[in-house]
Amino acid sequence: MGTPMDSPRTDEQCLAAFVGGDRAALGELARRHEASLLGVASGLLGGCPSLASDAVQETWMRVIRYGQSFNGRSGLKTWLYRITVNCCRNIRSRTTPEQRPYPKTQPAAGCPDPGQLPMLQERDDALYEAVDRLSDSGRELVLLCYHDGVNAQAGRASPGDPARHAQEPASCRPGAVARAPLQ
Repeated sequence: MGTPMDSPRTDEQCLAAFVGGDRAALGELARRHEASLLGVASGLLGGCPSLASDAVQETWMRVIRYGQSFNGRSGLKTWLYRITVNCCRNIRSRTTPEQRPYPKTQPAAGCPDPGQLPMLQERDDALYEAVDRLSDSGRELVLLCYHDGVNAQAGRASPGDPARHAQEPASCRPGAVARAPLQ
């Protein structure tokens, strides 16, 4: 039987360890959360990988700068999403839609009919445009739901802070929205 030392650290324990000087703890947090943060940032920034990377890099810079001020009123994961959403809002305010181009659909490995690529691209374009037309809070809620199973009902109850519900049981599941176009 395992001992408490065998248990992986919680996110909050990793942050506390990082604030206490354990640089590897930040790497552990990044391994756990970077992919989902990049997914949300990409969706909020029109699928532009360089802008999404900038937003997530700024998120980690803020964690480094302000980690000691995390007070635990929400989960650390929720705090990371809130920082990322705020970074994306800042980037969106400084860029035009033309600077956030939608990615082109790539054929999946083993795609049975590459001839369907134009139809898939048309579908993806329509989906990206529909998400982009949403209000900021609506877009954030849809993308958080898609990437991390935010409870959509709870998110609607608090539209000013949809990320605070990121750890609640999901009423929307991946697959309810076509996943390929948003990744």
